[in-house]
Amino acid sequence: MSIIPQQYKASGKITNEVKPLVQSAVRPGVKFIEVCDLVRREVESRGGRLAFPTGIGVNEVTAHYAPQDGDESAFGEEDLVKVDFGTHIEGYVTDTSVTVTLNPEYNLLLEATQRSLDAAVATARKETRTGEIGRAIHHEAARFGFKTIENLTGHTLDRYVVHAGKSIPNLYMPGMQDLRRGDVFAIEPFLTLGSAAGYVVDAPSQTIFSIVARKKTGAAELDAFADRVWEERKTLPFTPSWYSGDYGRDKLQGMVNKLVAKKIMRAYPTLVEASGSPVAQFEHTMALDESGLTVLA
Repeated sequence: MSIIPQQYKASGKITNEVKPLVQSAVRPGVKFIEVCDLVRREVESRGGRLAFPTGIGVNEVTAHYAPQDGDESAFGEEDLVKVDFGTHIEGYVTDTSVTVTLNPEYNLLLEATQRSLDAAVATARKETRTGEIGRAIHHEAARFGFKTIENLTGHTLDRYVVHAGKSIPNLYMPGMQDLRRGDVFAIEPFLTLGSAAGYVVDAPSQTIFSIVARKKTGAAELDAFADRVWEERKTLPFTPSWYSGDYGRDKLQGMVNKLVAKKIMRAYPTLVEASGSPVAQFEHTMALDESGLTVLA
């Protein structure tokens, strides 16, 4: 019997089937929200659920941006577009990302990012020290003249947990935890220009949230909403637009803000490259099982 739950493999199958649909959907004039709707529709039609809100990162926007109701933003001809999405089945998550552009100026950056991911996978097949995986990513990026984002990492996954405790850096770091048999994890190189700052900072917007504590506020409607999110998501992230049809956008945002203030929910600020430089990202989810490394998605 495999030490990796079968649901991970089923989740990965769905993620792999949806990925090429996402890549072909990103075109000039297409709205961000349309790609998010496509991901949700295609994942759910195959029997999965979204592991987290689909992230749309354009140019320097690097992570944690999920378009909300009424967002009319659309992709432009010059944009570098990252789409980060994941599937879960019964809480077992596979996480992936792709970068798409029609701007030939970014072709080498995309190639270097993909090669950095390939180098990381090759290293993980024979080396379980996460710092060495980071070294391989950084070495490949530097060979092409690019920088890795120093304060973003890959991560282990667990049931209903996207970031499960172990980090996989995008540069060499000593003293990191080793990966072990039975671990499921995502490796996700983020690369930017050689002239860039090479790290991300928080932007003002917050569009992704998760439950972090189970306690009552004493306000019936607030508690009912928190209970609903917990029943549907456990600790998996969500975005307010999923619930705005039932509560209204403004009221819902107020409820979320109150739950964050009471430390029942956590907010994930949108992350942007500190110097405003474009960032590319590719990501695989994989597992260490009895036979070695298996790429799930």
